[in-house]
Amino acid sequence: MTATSTSLPPYSTFLESFSVDSVIAKLDDHQDGYLNAFDACCGRHVRQGRGDVLALVHEDTQGQTHTLTYSELDQQSGQLAGWFKSQGFGEGDRIACMLPRSVNLLITVLATWRIGAVYQPLFTAFGPDAVDYRLGRADTKLVITDHANRYKFDGLSQCPPVLAVGGATSEHANDLDWQTALTYTSMSEAPPRLSPDKPFLQMFTSGTVGKPKGVAVPLSGVTAFALYMELAVDLREDDRFWNMADPGWAYGLYYAIAGPLLLGVTTHFCEAGFSAEGALAFMKRHRITNFAAAPTAYRLMKASGLFDDAHQTLTLRAASSAGEPLNTEVVTWVEKSLGCLVMDHYGQTETGMTCNNHHSLEHPKHVGAMGVPMPGYRLAILDAEYNELPPGEPGVLAVDIKNS
Repeated sequence: MTATSTSLPPYSTFLESFSVDSVIAKLDDHQDGYLNAFDACCGRHVRQGRGDVLALVHEDTQGQTHTLTYSELDQQSGQLAGWFKSQGFGEGDRIACMLPRSVNLLITVLATWRIGAVYQPLFTAFGPDAVDYRLGRADTKLVITDHANRYKFDGLSQCPPVLAVGGATSEHANDLDWQTALTYTSMSEAPPRLSPDKPFLQMFTSGTVGKPKGVAVPLSGVTAFALYMELAVDLREDDRFWNMADPGWAYGLYYAIAGPLLLGVTTHFCEAGFSAEGALAFMKRHRITNFAAAPTAYRLMKASGLFDDAHQTLTLRAASSAGEPLNTEVVTWVEKSLGCLVMDHYGQTETGMTCNNHHSLEHPKHVGAMGVPMPGYRLAILDAEYNELPPGEPGVLAVDIKNS
């Protein structure tokens, strides 16, 4: 699938002709009933002559910009994948990564998928206890991190081998060297073709109720990720896309990495921490056209006063929000100050985004409402006894997993 600027039909018309098989056909050029996430996100773009397209624009904490084309991502992930294989890692193994938003992070994700392994994100703000909990329950085989975060893996009940960006130190003399791994002989064999029900991401819920729960995301999820980017975000081939969300969590990993790469579009990483001033400068500097963030970011941007006349200098075409409802005041402010519409979206770690105000589909859009079910998902309202209620009745929103 590649992004397109072609206008889409009304929601109801789109549903009539929608099929999951047609989405899979756009994401995979093998058509054999199997999938590989690396192939869907990078390999096929290179085969189709789009290797020179930028996959990533990364701005580090010093303001230096680094870029990575799809061809470069193919080459460098191939070398890291070759090293993974040489160390005995393979299909189904959990490979965890605690790195900031960077070129190295993206290479790690794609190399993991390239060997059929399962990528496990570790949020850089996690402490040792959160890390220990997740590594133990996932049976993680390898950790990739940098010197700034290395101490979080000291004294864990069971720590797998560590591949360190920056190499071993006197304190961690047994760490494996990133630079050696990244210059290894490229993986020669084709990425393994896997059943769509095989996992490619090992997530953990945020733990809002009880301990975080492990979620193994199946490869079939790439269809939902791509569809969300196309329909809800309206990501187009020439967009310069920036999703502020951290890839250590679901929304950032699903829709700042997997989603844009599935559509062959350029994604942007800003490694510096959030500030309204920094966000405005980043948008201007990189001429961002499509933007996504949590409601908190929009509120902080509004409160700063820096964006009040920003529409005169920004190039934004579309904005999206997820995490909690947007209020009327913020929605109105975005349109006036940023110069584009912002759409509210809803989802979960376990399901991806399921209910959206879709930028690319015509349907009623009401401020404070999460929208309509994304094609391919069946949603229902349930009462306290989990009986499905008719339209118009209040209750609990549920996703019908079996029929989605």
